[in-house]
Amino acid sequence: LTLLLTLALVQPSSSVKVLKVSESTQDQALYPDWAHDHWVWLHHAVSNQTNVLEMVSGYLAHNITVGAVDIDSEWSTGINNFVVDTSKFPDLKGLIDHLHAKDIRVIMWATSVVDTDSPNYEFGLKNNFFVSEGWTVKWWKGHGSFIDYSNPDALEWWHSQLDNVISLGIDGWKCDGTDPYLFELIAPYGYEGFFSEREYANWYYRDFFDYTRKFNNDSLIMSRPVDSFNNLIYWDFSPRDVVFAGWVGDEDCTFSGLRDALSNMIESAWSNYVNFGSDIGGYRTPEKRTQELFIRWAQLGAFVPLMENGGGGNHEPWLFPNPEETVTIYRKFVDQHQELKPYFLSAGTTAYNTGVSVIKPLATSLIGNPGHSWDYYLWKDIFVAPMVESGTQRVVKFPSGNSWIHWFDGTEYAGGTTVNMTVPLSTFPAFKRKGAIIPLHVENDRSLHGDSSSKGCLTLLIHPNTINCGLSEHEREIEEDIVVRRWNDISTDVSYTTSCKDSGTPTMTINATPSPQCLIFRLRGVKEPLAISNLLVVRDNEKDSVDDIVLESRESLRGRVSFDVEEEELVVRPRDVRGGVRLRVDF
Repeated sequence: LTLLLTLALVQPSSSVKVLKVSESTQDQALYPDWAHDHWVWLHHAVSNQTNVLEMVSGYLAHNITVGAVDIDSEWSTGINNFVVDTSKFPDLKGLIDHLHAKDIRVIMWATSVVDTDSPNYEFGLKNNFFVSEGWTVKWWKGHGSFIDYSNPDALEWWHSQLDNVISLGIDGWKCDGTDPYLFELIAPYGYEGFFSEREYANWYYRDFFDYTRKFNNDSLIMSRPVDSFNNLIYWDFSPRDVVFAGWVGDEDCTFSGLRDALSNMIESAWSNYVNFGSDIGGYRTPEKRTQELFIRWAQLGAFVPLMENGGGGNHEPWLFPNPEETVTIYRKFVDQHQELKPYFLSAGTTAYNTGVSVIKPLATSLIGNPGHSWDYYLWKDIFVAPMVESGTQRVVKFPSGNSWIHWFDGTEYAGGTTVNMTVPLSTFPAFKRKGAIIPLHVENDRSLHGDSSSKGCLTLLIHPNTINCGLSEHEREIEEDIVVRRWNDISTDVSYTTSCKDSGTPTMTINATPSPQCLIFRLRGVKEPLAISNLLVVRDNEKDSVDDIVLESRESLRGRVSFDVEEEELVVRPRDVRGGVRLRVDF
């Protein structure tokens, strides 16, 4: 079919204005987007400089993106003395610099407990820098005492030790969950008197978060939101305001362990923590980790805000049976997670500001409710039905009120229906809401939503609802919008409306406020357009450059507009978006 497109240029006049940047658009993201990268790490039993480098090189050699590395415990000469053990990491600064050159961040394991055999313990004890005058607790790393955050001298001493590592250029910390061990002290007290476990936990996590940000504003901490004790007692660990990259504790490498992780995530969502994930494949190894379990957990990890992989036993996909299949599937889902970074970042910022979680479970209770749903919304526009048992069958109950599009094969499902799906190991039950605007970060030719030419641009994936001009005016007009957040840059407000012209022609109008990066609008499930009007917005009394002609074929559009008849996909790439975008598409 021939694609007829009219590009109409609006000349500067008092009636034409630059799309205004709303107050909501001016609000930047609250945290850096590497919170939503793919993170990897090695168990402390095998973690050293050589093995970390080999691990990262293995991922990169298999074209699997890595965004952050966690250096697990026992990297120092004593537990929490912050002096690098050079027998394990002979050049930690060199390792950090090497990884930074590959755009990979580095975080270090830590807690606020100093073990009694750590070289710095006696100095802290002598100067009364520990809680309850140094009363020790027994925990999984031995016996130790809690630093007293209420003592200004103790805090200064503590920070001077953190400086040893912060000065190497690290990007944050994995703050492990020692705070509940404070209950062993019965009635803990410090420089300013008695305090609760909740008060201490807030001091602990916030100090690592806030102090490190004084030196590196892009830093994050990885800490628990909610974890559980035998899935009977669920406990809030960190304060909500530091959990932009949380993980829900240690689970077994079984499908039961996967469900335990999901239970902790559901409870974390109910406690309104913003972003979190879990150790892909589970941390503990009571039995050998299977390929199926590992892949199903990785697929779940791709569709939660933090995708992180590490723990006991093998976690590298190329070391599993059927390595080619495992790597191919794992890479596919890392790619999907990486593409969702703008969606995660926008959702995370809005969720934090509105006091809710990015994840909204369908379940309403866990304890005493064995038949509860494991399904959840990933923010407002993605619905996930995770594979929580071995096998390839999954009953999916679609939420009513919307139609849902399968993320991978494009099949449309009506809301309110129940479908028994066959789910091969290579795919996963994730669905986008029909009509939603999904912002994506597309980088490579493996993408389902573009190719390497999309790199550096913001892709807006839209599968608009069908425009029925036979309905009443109220019923046929649909409006959608999203604010796409960025870290250290302006955000972009994207919206569209569908309506019907007097002639009965379905019309879609797309607006975007000024953007610091190029935009690609990818409309799926649409008819071939009759015309596209590029109502370009005036910027600084200048007009954006555009060919003011009627173009009669896709080939002559210089790659800026294309339509795939078979896929029913329209792609529009405005040339200059610094003044905003206003497109009108007539179907």
